[in-house]
Amino acid sequence: MELNARLTYLLERLASHTATAEELDELIALVDRDAPGASIDDAESWLEVHGGQPLPANSPKQWRQVADQILRSDKLPADPIAPPATRVHYLHKWWWAVAAVVLMAGGVWYFNRNNPHPVRQMVRNASLDVAPGQTGAILTLADGSQLVLDSAGNGVITRQNGATVALRNGDLQYTPEQTVTGALQYNTITTARGRQFTITLPDGTKVWLNASSSLRFPVAFNGADRTVEFTGEAYFEVAANARQPFRVNVPDRINLEVLGTVFNINAYTNDRNSYTTLVNGAVKISPAGKTSGTVVLKPGEQLQATGSSFDVMGNTNVEKAIAWKNGLFNFDSVGLKDMMRQLERWYDLEVVYEGNVPNIMFFGEMSRKLKLSDVLNGLERSDVHFRLEEGRKLIVMP
Repeated sequence: MELNARLTYLLERLASHTATAEELDELIALVDRDAPGASIDDAESWLEVHGGQPLPANSPKQWRQVADQILRSDKLPADPIAPPATRVHYLHKWWWAVAAVVLMAGGVWYFNRNNPHPVRQMVRNASLDVAPGQTGAILTLADGSQLVLDSAGNGVITRQNGATVALRNGDLQYTPEQTVTGALQYNTITTARGRQFTITLPDGTKVWLNASSSLRFPVAFNGADRTVEFTGEAYFEVAANARQPFRVNVPDRINLEVLGTVFNINAYTNDRNSYTTLVNGAVKISPAGKTSGTVVLKPGEQLQATGSSFDVMGNTNVEKAIAWKNGLFNFDSVGLKDMMRQLERWYDLEVVYEGNVPNIMFFGEMSRKLKLSDVLNGLERSDVHFRLEEGRKLIVMP
């Protein structure tokens, strides 16, 4: 939809630091009405395209006033659905878009809607700041030797069991060159904290691995099925082959079977629950080591597995489940400790809680490209505070 002409003009005035107080009030009123061509999403999209340009310097005082006005336009429900002991904090898309503009004004300034003063900056020593995760993994071959993929260049990195293994722009690709009989050889690709990677398996199935994940797979799929073993979180696009079912075994959790489909598995060993979200196609899932209790998911459904107990949820927010693959943290209906586990993996942190940290439910999303300091300063609007120490130890405080 075409952007409202008046909204475009006001956003240009905001980005160039020339907006008057009246124009800022008008801008807030426009996005508050959420009208076609002048919605929060429209404003955010414009800022994503045009907000990255160098902006003239301006005084922190002026931008504190600008941001405070915009933040007051955030709308909270009168009666949020949450337990009495749970506070609700909204990571509004509009706030993050404006924060990006404010950030470029010459200093790191973050704001609380109820407090016109800047929130204290948690990472005062730049050497303690933590960069976001990046592409990287370790490939363990059948003979136990390991290849670090972080620094490997494009091209063939090895040949084994009749397959060529090549790296092409961050995607590890297995291409069978000949049919090999005999015992299967297995490789394992592992991502550490702060790393993610993509691999194309010998059958053409593509897998995106999130941080702290591991995929064990045969170098060639020569048997009656295609079976891999997995822990962590990954997004699978399975190549269709009715004669060779594709199976994913998550040790002590679930066994999953598909023919050709797209799904996301979240099954970290240190999380109590695992989640399988179906994007399209169909998957059949059973508890690990059992043949009973099998369920079949339809697109848009999510399976929550706790031990051998299965709970299927319909009309699932699929975009939330796969946000990580698209470069986002999606924190809709996410508690503080669940959020911290995601940050712990992506920024390679040790998270420690100090004192009586409030039970807060977050709503919204953030880019996974932000530095840790940007994330923490933004989260301090929720009245949870942080201290980053040497050794990547993050202290969470009330």
